[in-house]
This record gives sequence, structure tokens and C-alpha cells, in this order.
Amino acid sequence: MFKEFLNDSRGNVFMIFGLVLIPFLAVTGFAIDFQQTVKRKAKVQLVLDSSVLAAAKVKQTGAVDDDVKLAVQQFLDAQISGLGGLTCAPATVVVSQNDEEIDASVSCRQNTYLMKVIGHDEMSFTVISGSEYGIDKIDVAFMFDISGSMNSSSRLTNLKSAAEEAVDVLLPDGASTELLEKTRLAMVSYNAMVNAGDFFEDVTGVTPTRTYTHEIGPEYSEDDFTEGNLFDEFHLGLYDTDTDDLIAEFGDGAVIKIDENWDDDLTVAMTLDPWHDLYGQDDSVRFNLSGPETQNRLENYEPYAMYGDSGITNMVGQAWDMGEFELRIRVYDGGSGSGNLLFDETINFTLVLENDTEPETKTYTLTSRCVWERDGDEKFTDAAPGTGAYLSHQQAWFEEDPSQSDGGDWNVGHPNRPNDSKYDGNECRSAEPVELTNNKNTLKTYISSLSAGGYTAGHLGVAWTWYLVSEDWNQIFDGTAAPLDYSEPDSAKVVILMTDGAFNTEIFPEQGDSAAQARALCDNMKLKDIKVYAVALNAPTAGQEVLSYCASGTDFYFEPETGAELTDAYKAIATSISDLRISK
Repeated sequence: MFKEFLNDSRGNVFMIFGLVLIPFLAVTGFAIDFQQTVKRKAKVQLVLDSSVLAAAKVKQTGAVDDDVKLAVQQFLDAQISGLGGLTCAPATVVVSQNDEEIDASVSCRQNTYLMKVIGHDEMSFTVISGSEYGIDKIDVAFMFDISGSMNSSSRLTNLKSAAEEAVDVLLPDGASTELLEKTRLAMVSYNAMVNAGDFFEDVTGVTPTRTYTHEIGPEYSEDDFTEGNLFDEFHLGLYDTDTDDLIAEFGDGAVIKIDENWDDDLTVAMTLDPWHDLYGQDDSVRFNLSGPETQNRLENYEPYAMYGDSGITNMVGQAWDMGEFELRIRVYDGGSGSGNLLFDETINFTLVLENDTEPETKTYTLTSRCVWERDGDEKFTDAAPGTGAYLSHQQAWFEEDPSQSDGGDWNVGHPNRPNDSKYDGNECRSAEPVELTNNKNTLKTYISSLSAGGYTAGHLGVAWTWYLVSEDWNQIFDGTAAPLDYSEPDSAKVVILMTDGAFNTEIFPEQGDSAAQARALCDNMKLKDIKVYAVALNAPTAGQEVLSYCASGTDFYFEPETGAELTDAYKAIATSISDLRISK
């Protein structure tokens, strides 16, 4: 009996175990299958979000509703068709014309594995998503480094190719009129300077062709002219032998003004009158002249003329150069320099052309449309150019040097960096800024025209990308190129900075080097809610650091090293900019 009981008890245990096992497997199976279904739902949600975003871009190009719906379905099919055990019905897509929205939903079934034991072969779910395809207004400014290092390793060639790709993404072929009208791109390139082009006069306050003047004061003024210390012993005169007129009686220390009509026939002659101390004692005179002109002459008859004569009204003269002279006069009481020496003095005198008594005006004319940064209170802002806020430009100034025949030399550059060829202002390239436009030909022509050379004033490029999209510059960039107001609804402003080097050139180092000035500009630009992308192409650490600082975030900063990577970077930036238009 007991053995039979045991047999019966064992059967009951197994029966109880079986009854307990079934719900245990159901609960465990539900948890596992539910977790798998949740993961699949999250995946489908992500794909659907991306699909409506992609569809919004398709709609922006002007596609009809059926094409938009097809774009959603094709995107979905490509991403979820390989997920095992998942079956989804065709997506339901609604394109709302009034609200400019795309709404989509999709219902799916996920096969179960453990819950099959209780008769549940699948778990169902539905996901929904939506996006706005209405096109927001967007202003974008590109900055291109065209310093000398861009000529190496095909960097400039690669930049041109990548930039054109970015233009094609932002202004795609076949785009709707609305997209084109609301998308505007601007471009500026820099090396040591920026070529301001047709905007030069507005941003500097001076004309592209300008004449600089410098006045050299005369060495002698009217107050300097004097007859010097006259002699009691005799009359010493300077004569114009063309007319035999006395120009001046003179003595030691005389400064005599000479008309330009006199200097071709000059002489010095000594005469005596009864009241002179040597009157009646003289019999010969020797002249020794040194200076710009030289002469050694012995005269035995009055008038004692330096080049000879046949009377006071018929003297011989010579053409003289002007300047400082020394004249020794010796008077003898015998002929031909014999007898007693009655007088022996050396005197100094100066002859000055009349024209040399007037200030001399020097002029220098240059033509340049190139600019540097500005200083003053607005150096790191986007304030409109004007008094106290103009950009610096090439200038000319004269440095006097009396040892030179022309009185000195003209220097060209900037007075804050004098006598330094790095800042002579002649490194500016030919490409002028392109103000905001949606004309692809204009933009691509600009890109293809770029050439490289010179140093790297990166802060200039940063400043100009800001200027090109700044509302405060709408008097400079006006008409259809006028930047949007910062408060414009449904709009965005973006700049794309680019360099392959370290910022190394600035006109005003007292306000920081080029990198420091760039950082200050970036700080203030981002305060205006401008999105800043940055591309450091094979740049050294210094260049990477300043662009990384300027970028609006890590997702806005790129360090490509090859041409392909540069193209990918610009494509990614352009795509990201396009995404700024769309909200989910």
C-alpha cells in the first residue's frame, strides 16, 4: 500500500510542476519577447524620424506629394527590411499644404519566440513621426584661406572642389523657387589682407585711388637772408654778368637769394671808394674760392673781378651751383701779388635759389582696394563702418632725408607697421567678396577664381564672414544682398570658417595677435546666435586651436587631412545647415 502511495504522490508532484511551469514560461517569454519588440520599435521610430526628415528635403526641392510619400517608403524599406521577424505595413503619409508638415505612421508586427507556447505568435506596435518642410530663411557666409601654404599638397584645388560640392547641397539643382529665394550664400577669402573690391570706399571712407602729399619746409626763409658783416676796407659784390647788375654787397656770414635767371653768369668783384680803408693802397688782389664752385684768380686792376673784366660793366661770369662757399681774399700793395700783404681774410657765404625758399610739395598716388582690420571701440563688433569704425587700408607717407636729391623717400604700407615689407599692403589677391546671393554661377565662378599667396590674417576672414551676414551692414550689402535682421522670424545665420595654417599677421598687435582677435570676434558673433562651423585643413596645432574655439560645438568642427575628407566635411556642413530648416 505504501509503495503505491509513493507512486501516486510522485505523479501528483509532476502534475503540479507541470501546472506551474506553463505560466512561468509565459511570463519569462513575455519579458524576453517584449524587450525585443521594444528595441525594434525604437529602431523603427528612429528610421521613421529620419525618413520624414529626408522627405522634407525632397519636398523643399519642389517634389509632388506622391514623390514625397515614395521617399518615406523607400527610406523605410532600405533601413528595416533586414530586421528578422519584423513585418511592417506600408507607411501612411500625409502631406499638409496649409501647415507645411509631413506626418507619417507605420504599423508593424514583431514575431515572438517564447510566447508561442501560449498561442501568441506576434506583438504589434505603431510609431508616428512628423516634420515641417516649410523653408526657413538662411544666410550663410563662407571664409576661404588663400595664404601661400594653400598652394601646397593640392590644398587649393581640393578646397575649390569641396566648396562647389557644398554649394550644390545648399542650392541643389531643380530646387523649388521658394528654397532658392530663402537660401543665400556669401563668400570671402583672405591672406594678409582682404580685397574689399567695390565695397572699399564704404568700408574705409577713402577712394580706391588716393593721392598723398608731404610738404618739405624750405631750408631758408626770408628771415634767414642777410648781407653778412660788410667790410670797411672795400666793397665786395656779387654780380650778374648778363646784365652787369649788382645782386648784393656781402660779407662774412651772408645768405643771398639768387633768382634762377642769374645763376648762369655770376662773379664776385671787389671795388674801392675814397671812404674805404684800403683806398689808394691796393695794387693787386688774389681770390681763392672753394665750395660748389672753385676759382683761383690774381687781379692787378680794379675792379678786381674773379673771372676777369674790361671794366665794371663788362665782367666775365660763370654758371654756379648753389650752396655754401668759402672765399679767401688777399690784398697786396704791389702788383701781381707782390709787396706787403695789406689784407688776408677768409669769409663764408651761402647762395640759395629763390625757388628753394618755398615749401616743396611731394605727392604719391596709389590705387588699392585692400583692407586690414580696424581698431578702436568697434574692433571686435559688427558695427557698420563709419567715423571711428572704418577698416584700415594701405597708405603712403614720406620720410625726409636731406642727403637724397629728392629730399627723402615714400613708404607704402601702414604707419603702425612701418618699414616692414610684410605689411606693405601689396599681398592682397584679386578675388573680391561675394555678397549674399543664390546665383550658383556667381558663387562657383568666385570659387574657381581663387589663387593663393602671402601670409595668414585669419581674424580678417572671421570679421568679414560676420560682416557679410550682419544686419548692421545692410547699407553696405544692400538690395537683394541685404542680410536678414537678427530678429527675423524663422531664420538662421551661419558662417563657415576655414584655414590650413596658424593666424600670423595683424596690423594692430596692441589689441592682440591674429588668433586672439579671431577669438574675440567669434565670441561676439556667437552672442548674436550665429552658428559657426570651422574647418582646419592640415592645420598646425595653433590653427586647430583657434578654429576649435570658434566653432559652435564639437559637431561644428572638422579636421580633414585629405581632399576626400575635406569634401566630406563640407558636405556634412551643408547637410547640417539644411537640417536647420527642419523641425520634427
